[in-house]
Amino acid sequence: MRQAISILLINPWITDFAAYNLWAEPLGLLYVASILREAGAEVQFIDCLSSTRKKNPSQKENGCSKYPRRVIEKPSALRSIERQYAVYGKDDGEFISELKSVGKPDAVVMTSHMTYWYPGVSRTIRFIRSVLGPRVPIILGGIYVKLCEQHARIHSGADVVFTDHSLRTLPILIEDVTGKTLNSHPSFYTFADFPLPLHELRRGFNFFSVLTRRGCPFKCSYCACPLLSPDFASRSKESVLREIEKYTTLLNTKQIAFYDDALLFSSKQHIEPLLERIIEQGRGLSFHLPNGVHVGLMTDKIALLFFQSGVKTIRLGLETASRELQEKTGRKTTNRDYAKAVSSLRNAGYQREEVGTYIMAGLPGQTPGDVENSLDFVHRTGGNPHLSYFSPIPGTAIFKEAVLASPFPIEEEPLFQNNTIYILGNRAFSAQSLTYLKQKAVELRGQR
Repeated sequence: MRQAISILLINPWITDFAAYNLWAEPLGLLYVASILREAGAEVQFIDCLSSTRKKNPSQKENGCSKYPRRVIEKPSALRSIERQYAVYGKDDGEFISELKSVGKPDAVVMTSHMTYWYPGVSRTIRFIRSVLGPRVPIILGGIYVKLCEQHARIHSGADVVFTDHSLRTLPILIEDVTGKTLNSHPSFYTFADFPLPLHELRRGFNFFSVLTRRGCPFKCSYCACPLLSPDFASRSKESVLREIEKYTTLLNTKQIAFYDDALLFSSKQHIEPLLERIIEQGRGLSFHLPNGVHVGLMTDKIALLFFQSGVKTIRLGLETASRELQEKTGRKTTNRDYAKAVSSLRNAGYQREEVGTYIMAGLPGQTPGDVENSLDFVHRTGGNPHLSYFSPIPGTAIFKEAVLASPFPIEEEPLFQNNTIYILGNRAFSAQSLTYLKQKAVELRGQR
């Protein structure tokens, strides 16, 4: 009998000044696990962000938490930054023990996330090599390698970087690097046909995340979605409902996050019938929308469906109330759209503190006054502002302008693409202005 190919899947450590888990899962890797298992592979999984020995700090009932954190030495490029740099996730000894327990896999498949978290990727790979040896091939995919392919080839330590947008080619690549044959090759053609992701491989979290769609039809100048998922594909509501039913039972949780980039697009054919079915089932689930919802697509009906189906966390993607910057960043929304969306949500039953709204600071050409006006506009309109810093992403329309505007070599060194770092080089934003804006956002959130 032919022996199955053994694959070890790994979600790497994060290295950064700060990190917080807003219902994040390595969904791409969990889909890969499902696809490879269907093809006959033996799949094992290690999540460097989750410890089996200790609970995640500040664990909330809704699923959010901090990650375990240990201060480490900063990369040389960041030594002038007066903040503690840390690795987030399980400790080194726990990771080594788990690596020793998996035997000798035929290959390691690892994902990556933010470009500026690459030291966590290379750190993870060094530990893999030290335990499994140099002969086990390591395949690295994910966001970092797609946006910074050459940098990943040189600096990650992986044997192969996988940049294909389609996962159909991954099983073929695995056969090539292992010299072994899978039982079958995937029959799917688009994301809509994927098997359900294997959420059960993760431990230590009381939530799971769902993608009902992959990609986005909009092209905001600061967003990498069109680069990472150029094809826009939707799953059937039956598939989404099957995933929700299976994993709320299997994981014994009612906390679910939708991580779509365009959840409300073509709502009558997609999110509306999905939420109507969820309401009919009456299971008392709680849903969270950490990605910015397109305010121009919000309607009274959607707002009511959100409220009745149990959507507890909403983040509206306004980003800025400056009409000039709205035009410059892709014309995704207008202040009028935002006011209408807030009105719909408030009329449906949501309170001000539940209508979270992202406001971005540090965009090229933006001023602290623009940000303050945006914070005031959100509060005045009935929403709750959440301040976020702009992160320059390679390949986006605004990236070249961001390069020219920064004293840091952000094109050559992904560490400087960190939103915490990039804004420090934005001459329009002093440390005092940033402190003021952060305090103002907090104060406005505290007002009714």
